[in-house]
Amino acid sequence: MGDAMWKNNTLLIYLGIIFFININIAQAAPTTYGPTGLIDIPTIDVPRNNQLELGYYHLDSASYEVFALPFFDNMEISGALRDENNKHSLKTLNIKYKIKNEGIVKPGFAVGIDDLEENQGTAAYVVVSKALPFGLRMHSGIGTRRYKDGFIGLETKLIPLSKGGQFPDMSFMVEHIDKKTSYGIRLATARGLQVTAGWRDKEPFWGITYTVP
Repeated sequence: MGDAMWKNNTLLIYLGIIFFININIAQAAPTTYGPTGLIDIPTIDVPRNNQLELGYYHLDSASYEVFALPFFDNMEISGALRDENNKHSLKTLNIKYKIKNEGIVKPGFAVGIDDLEENQGTAAYVVVSKALPFGLRMHSGIGTRRYKDGFIGLETKLIPLSKGGQFPDMSFMVEHIDKKTSYGIRLATARGLQVTAGWRDKEPFWGITYTVP
């Protein structure tokens, strides 16, 4: 009886390690239009009070400079500048508020508004994020305009024992939003510095993001 209990407890410990390991799949990074998230979809993540997220993406034959910075506790301001034909223009200015942190059992929630300047149409959304067993983390949400049909994303660490945000930490991401499916790999090359590349709606893209500090 004692041996059976020991084996059961050992199995539970192993399952717990698999579940809890690398809950923070990758260090936070801005999306292609600013908010902290995956490729195009936001997650509940926001920068800490002492952090600043910067990035550069090349997609759709244009370049985008993106940023996300803390505004108040659990709130971020983000945006994207479009650089095309040697002209800079503000593409989006966004805000996101994390209502509830992600827990061991319960998911986290955040709400956001994109394009406050109404350059392409203001959109509101709610997003839920939750770590799953085997090093997975899922994000889903719904809202208005580009979010009206809902969105979903999944990320998983490709090198399970690597330290988050440091080489060779690498994550695979897949997401679906606005009838578009995108895939990408995010690789940490140094602390805070990450390279992202993949296919965004069947078109290649790449980007470099940096979290300070």
